[in-house]
Amino acid sequence: MSTKLMTSLGILTLGCVITTGCVRQERYDTNVSATNSLKEQLVRTEADCSTATAALETRDRQLAQAQANLNALQSQYDLLSGELDTIASANDDLLTQVTGIKLGALPVETQQKLAALAATYPNDMWFDADTGMLRFGSDFTFSSGQAQLRKTAEELISHVATILNSPEAANFEIVVIGHTDNVQPKSSSVRYPTNWELSTARAVSVAKALSSNGTDPSRFQVAGFGEYRPLTANRDGGTKENRRVEIYLQPMTEIVSWETPVTTTTETVIVDVVEEPMK
Repeated sequence: MSTKLMTSLGILTLGCVITTGCVRQERYDTNVSATNSLKEQLVRTEADCSTATAALETRDRQLAQAQANLNALQSQYDLLSGELDTIASANDDLLTQVTGIKLGALPVETQQKLAALAATYPNDMWFDADTGMLRFGSDFTFSSGQAQLRKTAEELISHVATILNSPEAANFEIVVIGHTDNVQPKSSSVRYPTNWELSTARAVSVAKALSSNGTDPSRFQVAGFGEYRPLTANRDGGTKENRRVEIYLQPMTEIVSWETPVTTTTETVIVDVVEEPMK
């Protein structure tokens, strides 16, 4: 009885040991398998991290290059913008000149030249394409009560003569007209008793200055209107707007020859053959 019991107990104890050993082995194998799986995941994660880091570095380089390209494009844009501003300004100036030139009686080339010259002397010379007229302020061209051109006006007159002598303007007559305000000459009243004489003398001075710069004298007409054709109402103490010399260009009319025709005359002389006796 005892022997059987002991044997049974031994078998039971061995079975438990064997069973316990099997459980621990399974857990070990499971842990090893999990560890290996984690290692593989770690390797893959490290590889993914390296790939992501490399991609990030590539993106950083691309971003830096893009920023450099953007800066270069910005510099080019600023340069082109400055050039465009310059071109736009030049176009505006050209548009101002073109719109300021109307199709008047004068050739376009002459209008352009006179308009450009007037723009150079904005306070002393004015040009009207509609009437083919240019105007000089007398205060720029003459001293008070005088008809001799100022030195400062000689250069402007020279430029005007160059335009009037150009081929496109050569067939236009030049009408020079002097005007004054209603203030009568004082210091020069002996020489110019009224504004008629003063305005005419000023017109003659301008015509002579143009002629001395090569303009054909046969193209000129000269007149003086004194104070009788003002641009604006005269004011006490003088009105500079009315003190002016105007030049009108108009198509050349037919030139009439005033030469006296050469005629042959025959004089008949009667000779008395028979003398009458003294009485």
